[in-house]
Amino acid sequence: MLKAAGAALVLLASILYGWQQKNALAGHVAQLYALKELLEMLSGEISYAKAPLPEAFTGIAKRQGGPFQEILLEIAGKLEDSSESLDGIWRKTWEAHREKLLLSPEELKLIVELGKNLGYLDIQMQLGHIALYAGRLEGKIAKANGELAVKQKLYQYLSVTGALFLILILI
Repeated sequence: MLKAAGAALVLLASILYGWQQKNALAGHVAQLYALKELLEMLSGEISYAKAPLPEAFTGIAKRQGGPFQEILLEIAGKLEDSSESLDGIWRKTWEAHREKLLLSPEELKLIVELGKNLGYLDIQMQLGHIALYAGRLEGKIAKANGELAVKQKLYQYLSVTGALFLILILI
């Protein structure tokens, strides 16, 4: 009886771990799409509304919500209260929230680099840089989408077969 209960617990824990990994992958892709939407909204705020960056970040945060709302509001607040450069504030804020994000270090580096080209160039140059980073992000999204289905199935199958293998060893 105890062996059966232990085996069921091992199987359940393994299945839940595989499920959690599947959801983390889906969350990663969702964050990449939200990041692309953020860049598109920022581009619109700069080109059409001609809003100052703190105002643009606040507006985007309130409209978009989601995983980047806190980051954008923090950047907007620091820009209004601090004499530090946008690049420094942008970099420090994104890196401070690294733990909460499901982005890879390469993707985070891409977003941090965007901050170097915001705020001091003319509107056309800023829009060009945003479009450049949006294009790079599109490549990351395509790669993540391609891996998503394969890795989700892999996590699903490995969690179950790993649990069954462990149960056989323990029994």
